Amino acid sequence: MFDSALTLHTAEEIIPVLRSLGCQDVHHYGVRSFCDYITDDARKHDPVFYADLEQLELATTARPPYMHTARLFQLTARKQDR
Repeated sequence: MFDSALTLHTAEEIIPVLRSLGCQDVHHYGVRSFCDYITDDARKHDPVFYADLEQLELATTARPPYMHTARLFQLTARKQDR
């Protein structure tokens, strides 16, 4: 990875490629929509706060605008058998 150029892509760029390859039911999920933006890491070690944060992350993973502002994203798709 050192001295290598990385090309970053958005989900909006990748989804049409997946569809052109015959993938169906493409779904976009945001990963770490809130956790990475909380600068007080000590609070994340509080079990009650962490449980609430996890519940918030799971509740918003597939909801705009959170899936678009998340630190990372995951795409899932299904390819039809031929």
